[in-house]
Amino acid sequence: MRNVVILGSKGALGGQLVKLYPGAAGWDREDVDVTDFPALRARIAGLKRPPEDVVNCVAFNDVDGAEDRPEQALLLNAEVPGELARLTRELGIPLVHYSTNYVFDGVRGEYAEADAPAPLSAYGRSKLLGELRIAEHGGQWYVLRTAVIFGPQGESALSKKSFVDIMLDLSRKRDTVRVVSDEISNLTYAPDLAGATQRLLGGLPPTGIYHVTNSGYASWFDCAKEIFRIAGRNVTAIPVPASQFPRKAQRPRKAVLLNTKLPALRPWQAALAEFLAGEAGRA
Repeated sequence: MRNVVILGSKGALGGQLVKLYPGAAGWDREDVDVTDFPALRARIAGLKRPPEDVVNCVAFNDVDGAEDRPEQALLLNAEVPGELARLTRELGIPLVHYSTNYVFDGVRGEYAEADAPAPLSAYGRSKLLGELRIAEHGGQWYVLRTAVIFGPQGESALSKKSFVDIMLDLSRKRDTVRVVSDEISNLTYAPDLAGATQRLLGGLPPTGIYHVTNSGYASWFDCAKEIFRIAGRNVTAIPVPASQFPRKAQRPRKAVLLNTKLPALRPWQAALAEFLAGEAGRA
């Protein structure tokens, strides 16, 4: 088993990676301050067993909050990844970092890895800058762009509820739910993304950007309908335009990530069914 450092180990994705790498150095906020670069470097470089990979799951992922706190978004989404790229290059080990479909403006609708980004929001700009900082430091790096992660909630108090969790909560309280129908994206099951990360590190393909999501795409409305159907909830989803939910950050209307480099993951509907079956078993 590879000796992996997992940063953000108590988040939704980090927690799934820890399951796949039971001997990993899994660190979260209480273990190391990733913004204290000298301390972070000393912690990684000082491991008794030298790390073979670093996987960075730390992010500022409050899309609307980034409009008010762009400096914090830039620190976590750009400066930290850049410092990690510098360090892993010096150590001669691979770095995996996660980015987002929000680096695109949605005008084209579907985007391959080589397509030119054009973010609409402070969050998207911070994630794009992180990609650029990693690339400029060189080394062996992998930026995995993904979208709409769902799955078991992380242990961290800062771990956000996914869209799936929010819809399930609403379905317990309402007979009808208004859901945006004109924003379209991929969906990504955290255990599937973690598995794809493990396979990538096992094969070490060429350095670069990779798109990793479950196959297919949907609007928020389509996704909500599927959640209610699979979960057996007697709830009516009502399609509404995004304009009925004013938000600080502008979102792309359709930013579907095309995976042109890696083996395809299973359809999002199959992953959603697995997740909901597990949730029912824990209820």
